[in-house]
Amino acid sequence: MFMFRDKHLHVSLILILVYFISLSIQPYIALSSPLRVYYVEVDATIDAGVAEYILNALSKAEAFNAPLIIRLNTYGGYMDSMDTIINALVSSKVETVVWVGPPGAKAVSAGTFIALAANYLVMSDGSVIGSCQPRSTAGEPVDPKILNYAIERMRALAERKYGFNDSRVDIAVKFVTENLDLTVSRALELGIADFKANSLQEVLSVLGWSDYEVVVVGRSIASQLYSLLNDPLIVGLLFELGFWLILIDLLTAGVQVYGFIGAAMIVLSLFGMGLIGPSATALALLIIGSILILVELQYPGIQLFGFLGLVMYALGILFMYREQPYIEIGVPQYVFVSMLAIGGGFLIIYVHNVRKSWRRARGMLDPKRLIGMTGVAKTDFKAGENGVVHVFGEEWTAFSDFDIKRGQKVKIVDVVGLRLKVAPA
Repeated sequence: MFMFRDKHLHVSLILILVYFISLSIQPYIALSSPLRVYYVEVDATIDAGVAEYILNALSKAEAFNAPLIIRLNTYGGYMDSMDTIINALVSSKVETVVWVGPPGAKAVSAGTFIALAANYLVMSDGSVIGSCQPRSTAGEPVDPKILNYAIERMRALAERKYGFNDSRVDIAVKFVTENLDLTVSRALELGIADFKANSLQEVLSVLGWSDYEVVVVGRSIASQLYSLLNDPLIVGLLFELGFWLILIDLLTAGVQVYGFIGAAMIVLSLFGMGLIGPSATALALLIIGSILILVELQYPGIQLFGFLGLVMYALGILFMYREQPYIEIGVPQYVFVSMLAIGGGFLIIYVHNVRKSWRRARGMLDPKRLIGMTGVAKTDFKAGENGVVHVFGEEWTAFSDFDIKRGQKVKIVDVVGLRLKVAPA
């Protein structure tokens, strides 16, 4: 058992060392790398997951001082996620490009705001941009606060891109006030779009980046998870299921896992609604995971508790990374989290086995359990006198109503205090 533990400890230390070495040499790799351009594709609703995706790609581009191209094809999305992306693009240390493509693509609502936040706006044949007026509930006017914010947000982006006294600023504002839409030809004519391109190679050629290495950034598991949790349907489902699982736990006798799972679901739903941040979500998941593992150790053999606890740990670590949008969740991080999960699993099994051995040994230490067992006399002793017998791997003080010879087999017939009463077997 100890050799098993030490072997996995050595493997864990090696993996940790490799992880930190990879982090330490990354800056030197960046300095010696050839010219490159980073490229992402967004064909989805603008939500927390897409924001995570774009921010991670931008952090990679900034690490290598390389431009970023975002191919955008969206009907829009959530305002808070849109603002997150806009803030990142506006404060970017590298050149950014939004390409509304491929041909026939659209960038409306939140997509238009994002397009104007980039340094270059490129459109393709058949593409459309515009229609940014905030949506109202059925039969009710748009909230003036939200409408005014959208107008001024668009104005600020247009003034940054075109200048304070440029007529294009008023055109951009009409995207919000009048739900103006522009085709590629009209956008080029008015100067809203910088140029037209129907492929990535055309975009690179016009910008003079044809010789650059194109690094395509894919969406991570964490980004897809955030998109899932940002869906109102999923949020509502998680909250409802969490409530019923907690209620079932309260109404069910005995040790149950339903309440812990329900609490985790409600925490995730609150994160999806934006009521709690990534740090609070991570802390709650880590606490719930710890409780589940403690329950597993208290009631060994169930296994489900320990597995769910490790899952909560992994989710908690992912949410801690969510708080740092410019830190990439890459292969080293996934390897490290997997290593922690595997190591935690081995540790649970190890502690579980130790507890089983301890309980078995503690149970056997009860002298009453020795009644009926046989042993061997280690000394001679006369009737009524004390002697020593060896039983169940231990030596005990014993007495008997008979004379006992050394080496004679005896049977334990009673226990008096910590003395065994024996008889010839």
